[in-house]
Amino acid sequence: MIRIGLVGAQFIGNLYAHSMGHVRGAEIAAVASPNTAAEFAARRGIPAHFSDYREMIRNADIDAVAIGAPNDLHYDACIAAAEAGKHVLCEKPLAMNLAEAGGMIDACRKAGVALVYAENLVFAPMYARLRDLARRGSVGRPFLVKHAQCHGGPYSPWFWDVERAGGGVLLDMGCHSIHTVCWVMGEWPVAVTAHIGRYKHAGKGLGEDHTTVLLHFEDNRLGIAENSWAMPGGLDHLEAYGPEGRLTANLERGPAVAMYRAPSGETASDPSGTRSGWQFPIYEEAWQFGFPQEIQHFVDVIQGREEPRSTGEDGRKVLEIICAAYESARTGQRVGLPFASTAQKPIDHWLAG
Repeated sequence: MIRIGLVGAQFIGNLYAHSMGHVRGAEIAAVASPNTAAEFAARRGIPAHFSDYREMIRNADIDAVAIGAPNDLHYDACIAAAEAGKHVLCEKPLAMNLAEAGGMIDACRKAGVALVYAENLVFAPMYARLRDLARRGSVGRPFLVKHAQCHGGPYSPWFWDVERAGGGVLLDMGCHSIHTVCWVMGEWPVAVTAHIGRYKHAGKGLGEDHTTVLLHFEDNRLGIAENSWAMPGGLDHLEAYGPEGRLTANLERGPAVAMYRAPSGETASDPSGTRSGWQFPIYEEAWQFGFPQEIQHFVDVIQGREEPRSTGEDGRKVLEIICAAYESARTGQRVGLPFASTAQKPIDHWLAG
């Protein structure tokens, strides 16, 4: 039984704890969070809780650490885990900058522990099926792959602080879209062009709230990653175009129930009082978005049954592409890859202008 220590007890922590019901050969044995660990542990039946992740890594009986904390804590938590001989599952983005990402990779390699980059969309069944069809040539060799992930804004205030987050929606959700497009294409791009702006949330911080990134691949093929905190209603949509056809997967509208809610005033009772109109509640949302499969894969990697499908090196490459995208948005020019960045945080490339 692999015993996992969870760093973070908010949105990702809850997703991970819920997902463990589908994971074989592992359990969450401890959780660390500065304010909510005790309540989270009691609610989820976790035997140990800590206010400091470093204390958990030192003292808890755990084999691995899953990092679901704010971005500025990823590096320190990973290094502490590696030095203690714990395997690491790290949420996106891997780190705040390329130097930190390289340090995390090196520390885990030196310690002989796994570093799995937690890109859940490569485990989402609908997207995995689309990728399989694309890679088998069902529509010919894809010349255009598009992924859009959008909603009305982040779930926690720290996302608005670029000193903690490292950027805006490009670093938050662009990680998903860029990685997913490259995963479907089966390769990394050779250049990037980006348009970035603040449209809905300009008063909340320096971070951008809508981005469009063009990923240029060999042979004049193109990827498009669109991400938004300025698009209420939600969107998670993947498409691949080939000379013989088109593949489309809509994760928000896929395995979902169609539900219509009348506006307040049309019904005697409105429990939420907020949303009306057509909605599409997803059946077993965590599974459809790949979270239990991601954790199961992490466990299988630790036990030697699988090779990592999403590595620390992948996380570093995604971060490099994001740095180049911020640079492109600042200069208005196409930026070639690989791209060398010494910025303390990715958004610095954009803010420098």
